[in-house]
Amino acid sequence: MKKTLAVLAAAVSIGASVPAFATGIPTFDAATVLQLQQQFRQLQDQYTVLKNQYDAVTGSYGRGQIGLSDSISSASVVPGSWQEVVAQQQSGAFGSKQASYEKLINTMPQDLFANPQAQNATTYKMSTDSVRAAMAGGDSLYSEVQTHLNNLARMSQQVDSTVNIKDGQDLQNRISSENGMLSSAMAKLSAMNMNLQANMVNQQNQATAATQKYFNHTGQ
Repeated sequence: MKKTLAVLAAAVSIGASVPAFATGIPTFDAATVLQLQQQFRQLQDQYTVLKNQYDAVTGSYGRGQIGLSDSISSASVVPGSWQEVVAQQQSGAFGSKQASYEKLINTMPQDLFANPQAQNATTYKMSTDSVRAAMAGGDSLYSEVQTHLNNLARMSQQVDSTVNIKDGQDLQNRISSENGMLSSAMAKLSAMNMNLQANMVNQQNQATAATQKYFNHTGQ
């Protein structure tokens, strides 16, 4: 009896580990199914990890557009060369800024000169044009600098709200570009001040030359 039970137990054990068919009906292997389920869950976990890694370095989060249109608009007001600044001033491109500074410096009209075509009249006009251009252009550049500073303040407040690596890098790139535009505006402002100072020195030289020419002429 014991021998018979041992044989039956061995047969059941073999039947549980090896897929078999009894009278044409497949047997159920619970261990194999459980192993397949575990492997499937592992693949799902790996896919989730890889997808999260991919999402962290891709996508667009709109950081590059923060204040960009305002920066471009303000930067386009003042051109890159002194000659263009003066030309814009003469054409009235600075609008209300130019009008307000005209009241401040209160320039004399050309017809007050004995000879509007004389050198002193021409020098005076060039000087006042330069001063007016520097004031209007400088005011515009100060406004541009303030625009960049406002944008940088807005972006600095968003540093802690970035959602992943790509979002943070996009914000950092946008901050870098805004800093570049800010540096450009400050360089323009510095160059404009230098040109204005050079114009003032030139005016003094012209006045000295005109005086010397006058005394040389009268002394003959």
